[in-house]
Amino acid sequence: MLGQPSMGVICEFELESAGLPLCGVAATVDTILTVDNTVLGTDGEPALVFSTTGVDPDDVEAALSEADSVVDFVALESTLVESRYRVVLDTAHVGIYGELVDRQTYPSGALVTAHGWQVTAQFADRSALKAFSDTCRNSGIEFNPRRLFEAEGGAESYGLTEPQREALRVAYRTGYFEVPRKTDLATLANELDTTTSALSERLRRGHEQLVAETIASTE
Repeated sequence: MLGQPSMGVICEFELESAGLPLCGVAATVDTILTVDNTVLGTDGEPALVFSTTGVDPDDVEAALSEADSVVDFVALESTLVESRYRVVLDTAHVGIYGELVDRQTYPSGALVTAHGWQVTAQFADRSALKAFSDTCRNSGIEFNPRRLFEAEGGAESYGLTEPQREALRVAYRTGYFEVPRKTDLATLANELDTTTSALSERLRRGHEQLVAETIASTE
């Protein structure tokens, strides 16, 4: 709630700038990169893990080798079906990505396109969100908020973000998980006012979080 800033706020937003890290890679291989995790390298350089589907790994690795923003990369999984890479970024090219990692934010999902980043992140409060958006605009990067939620806590949240909870709730209500399915991803994405790729990633992360907090937690 607004009177409880410690709960934080969750914002879905788009950063429009082809100069953001890995946008050139996404453009070269004509695909969307799904950011699975954001971390710091051992020497303080920001790093991330991303995955791709249906793209030749050789093409991805060639694009990474040519990218000015990439210092180093390691293939964690390399197949045509899905490839996953850990990438260390050059701090000189990080810019707003560094702001997002260094601030008290908790990115729970991001997609990299040829034109920018689509991000879901939790901020400490609305003032932290505004400070980040101001930094984006002052850097010449267009900040486009799409959805805003008050972060929810409690024993029954299972660590899910509100967007993940809503996506799973609507998917269940509309029969997306039934066999055969009573709805498809495109219809769900339209109802939730998001893209199919963003929704697919949100559902996958929500499933992973639920398993981690329920079945896997008993091992």
